[in-house]
Amino acid sequence: MTTTEHLLDLSDFAWQRLRDRLTGLTDEEYFWEPFDGCWSIHESADGFVADGAAIPPKPAPFTTLAWRITHIVDILQEDRTATWFGQQPAADDGQPPVPGSAAAALAALDHAYDVWRRRLAALTEDVLSRPMGAVAGPYAEHDGTSFALHILDELIHHGAEVGAVRDFYRGARAEDPFADALAGERTPAEHPALLAEAAAAQRWDVVPQLADLGFDVNARTADGFTAAHLAAGTGSLDTLRFLVERGADVSLTDPRYDADVLGWANWFQQTEAADYLTARTHAGSDA
Repeated sequence: MTTTEHLLDLSDFAWQRLRDRLTGLTDEEYFWEPFDGCWSIHESADGFVADGAAIPPKPAPFTTLAWRITHIVDILQEDRTATWFGQQPAADDGQPPVPGSAAAALAALDHAYDVWRRRLAALTEDVLSRPMGAVAGPYAEHDGTSFALHILDELIHHGAEVGAVRDFYRGARAEDPFADALAGERTPAEHPALLAEAAAAQRWDVVPQLADLGFDVNARTADGFTAAHLAAGTGSLDTLRFLVERGADVSLTDPRYDADVLGWANWFQQTEAADYLTARTHAGSDA
């Protein structure tokens, strides 16, 4: 693989991880300020603007998801991710916006990443290895690879911050996601993957209750894992036995590892689960 291909692989991995972490983002969460004095974005006569200062205060203020996502958009889409590599921005690249809603932020992120990825993919080994020159100001003697890695570092570490803020937001509003179903207020038709999600949350106490309410034991999480995969991989033998007794199909494979339930038990070195599944298979063969 070329250096450009390695950089693209890392970039795509970091981008997809961030994009997945933003599923379900709402305006309330986008603008959430957990502390006084947060930097965020604010509406002005000319649209939304981001808080900032030429010399940021020390320590820096906590920044909202709106500020952080706007910053990532700016990092990826700004002109220097073209000009410092000796390129010219394309006519439809545009300038980085300050998105005024969660939906606008996701659209802006998608566009900014498309712009950055196209610019990155166009880099040759010569561009990556030579000094960037006067256009890069104080970084004139740095080569293209160092600048590409800097942008990727920005994407990775700000993406991690976005994920952490989402975790804080969820924790501050913690609710039992399965309570409505257990109270009979959510049906399998309304949320068919709920039993698999309970297994993903390792709420093993909830799995039998959801099965009793008619939730599908072979349902999959958004990642394509069944409850049986998760029980086997975590060594939750009682839950695994229960699922099998309730008709869980242990031959189903997952999209990430292309492994069945026994494959998960073996991969995660869950000996008791693997022995149980192997013995069950042999018993079926003998019959």
